[in-house]
Amino acid sequence: MQENKDQQLFFMRAAIREGEKGRNTAPPNPWVGCVLVKNGEIVGSGYHAQAGCPHAEAMALAEAKENARGSTAYVTLEPCAHHGRTPPCTTALIQAGVKRVVIPFLDPDPTSLSGFEQLKNAGIEVIIGIGKEEAELSLAPYLYHRRTGLPYCLLKTAISIDGCMAAPDGSSKWITGEMARKDARQFRAQSQAILIGVETAIQDKPTLSAEGKPLRVILDRKGRLPEEGALFDSTIAPTLIFTESNRVWKNAESCKAFSLKEILLELGRRGVMQLFVEGGATIHSQFMKENFVQEWVVYVGNCFLGNGKRMDLNITSIDLAPRFQLESVLKLCNDVRMIYKTSYTISKRGGG
Repeated sequence: MQENKDQQLFFMRAAIREGEKGRNTAPPNPWVGCVLVKNGEIVGSGYHAQAGCPHAEAMALAEAKENARGSTAYVTLEPCAHHGRTPPCTTALIQAGVKRVVIPFLDPDPTSLSGFEQLKNAGIEVIIGIGKEEAELSLAPYLYHRRTGLPYCLLKTAISIDGCMAAPDGSSKWITGEMARKDARQFRAQSQAILIGVETAIQDKPTLSAEGKPLRVILDRKGRLPEEGALFDSTIAPTLIFTESNRVWKNAESCKAFSLKEILLELGRRGVMQLFVEGGATIHSQFMKENFVQEWVVYVGNCFLGNGKRMDLNITSIDLAPRFQLESVLKLCNDVRMIYKTSYTISKRGGG
């Protein structure tokens, strides 16, 4: 018996939750989840943990065993049909006797080939569009990267109550408390690279450490960054410096590029799907002016900084003020976290 629309959405949400288990470890692959449903019950579930490991469909089939025959597979992305590090998921679903496959959208990555067509040709019913909006939110960095070649840019800022990103002398440790800083580390762990400018690197001497050791990216046009401190400790994480200078750093890789488009394209080629931008007012202003922001994570600390440093966007009228969509608000002790989406929306990118 086929599930009704409400049941289909319920099981797709269960698959999305499975996929989120691989959010930090699956990149550069997508964090896909799968549940197998038979007679209204989940008989198998799985997610893709990391590149080279079995895909979500294979994990769910292994758990379901014989119960997979005649079941419906709810998968958060179109099953792949190509031979990579693992066999095609379409072949596994066909051989297991799955009756129906429900997906939110087609995979924009051309290397995945047409799993949809292969399943249909094997006589498997394919339903597209269930849970599309929620699955797009979960896989937003993957979808953006595959469709544009650029990383999904998530900008994080900590500001005072009066909107300053740093004190007049440039210091910003610490605008927010420990709970807010701990919360920010989860976004670092979800990202494949963390970006700051040279002023932040010199002033704050950050470590930029996170689970998974994301690439630390420094923008240093003139090659000013001293080769010292945690940013040059490769046991913490690798460091990549974008510069226009001819300087060579012994304990960090350098790349001679400096326009944001060039930098983002290079990071995209390196498999960076989500870029966590932690730079100060200058870096954030540049990303905003060039329209490379997909999401803002804003922490408001419980302090005033008076004549401190702010973003410089040269907005001369309220009519010219950019507006964002508020996604969530969270109280963190005496601080507040707000997440905003920019005018860019996933639905404008297609998705089957």
